[in-house]
Amino acid sequence: MCIKIAITYEKGGVAKTTTAVNVSAILAEQGYRVLLIDLDPQSYASAFYSLQDESIPNINDVMQRRIAAKDTVQDCGFFGLQMIPSYFTFEDIDDYLYEQGDKKDLILKKTLQDIEPDYDFIIMDCPPSGKHVKTNAMAFADYVILPTLAEQSAIQGLLCLSIKMVDIVKFINPSLSVLGVLIVMDERTFVKRAYKAELQSQDIFPCFSTTIRKNTKLQETSNAHQPINVYEPKSNGCQDYKALTEEILAKLQLR
Repeated sequence: MCIKIAITYEKGGVAKTTTAVNVSAILAEQGYRVLLIDLDPQSYASAFYSLQDESIPNINDVMQRRIAAKDTVQDCGFFGLQMIPSYFTFEDIDDYLYEQGDKKDLILKKTLQDIEPDYDFIIMDCPPSGKHVKTNAMAFADYVILPTLAEQSAIQGLLCLSIKMVDIVKFINPSLSVLGVLIVMDERTFVKRAYKAELQSQDIFPCFSTTIRKNTKLQETSNAHQPINVYEPKSNGCQDYKALTEEILAKLQLR
């Protein structure tokens, strides 16, 4: 059975793409069949794997039913990891989805159903904005991961998300659940420790015990176009993302 995970949050700069590209690569390194889908018009995940190219078929073609999903899948070059990339033209997809009326929230699910059995995991890197795209991702997903910074506004952000997710679960995808809140760019300062403790004790959503430490090697991977388990396997960043991946697999009872 394919496990589908949407990595999303209501703001940018919270390492959604960093989490998506590295968790996908670590799962693939462990032998899982993994498909990474870039649902962000800024296409950072596509650029990470050198697939940000307008000549390559992308998720926009899939969702607008111009090209079958199987014909847009690209090889990332590491551990058999595959991707459906994005491109800047995807920024108009919300207008297209709006025009689909009652069917707009299930377009992604319907266009990917033929390739879903080919994978153990489908990981979706979601945009910070774009209501209909994120709703499509959560309509298709089994689980959600919520990366966030340990900061003053974090709890409020989770409260806003919880309100939206109530409607999605009630009206669109009753089986959707939050796998965990993921604290990223973790630092051992007094203020950060206080906010982290607040996040880990909140009862809105479960929180991963693993946190992702602020790490320069993670920042360097985008320029190197290599996941952290290739670029610097001994770094704190790699240790943290491997620990997160193990925690994900444990939560899914695959460990």
